[in-house]
Amino acid sequence: MGWRLLADVVMVVHGALLLFFVIGGFLAWRWPKLIWVHLTIVVWNVVIVLVDFGCPVTATEKYFRRLGGDSVYSGGYIEHYLDGWLWPAGKTSTVELVAFALVVIAYVGFVIMRLGRRSKVRGESVGPRT
Repeated sequence: MGWRLLADVVMVVHGALLLFFVIGGFLAWRWPKLIWVHLTIVVWNVVIVLVDFGCPVTATEKYFRRLGGDSVYSGGYIEHYLDGWLWPAGKTSTVELVAFALVVIAYVGFVIMRLGRRSKVRGESVGPRT
């Protein structure tokens, strides 16, 4: 029973990390120090996608499921839990592109907001001088 509970906790944490991957850059607009945590998760996800190795978080969940006597699913977390449920089956690569595009948009907005704050702090005029 304890192993199954640990597997479920890992599954929920994994989902939270994926959600944070998508929206964390936007949250950093409000809480700028979050950008460093988010950047770490983004780099992690980029490496997993580009190098195409299995996610250790998924492996950890599967390990606990095995210890709990459950059968483990084949493939990855996203394939098993999200593909065909949150988006049409087989469209995961499209969703990954959209997620990475949202990260880029969030980072561009973050930089623009930070530059705008710095110019206001320095007392520089934002509009035309009269």
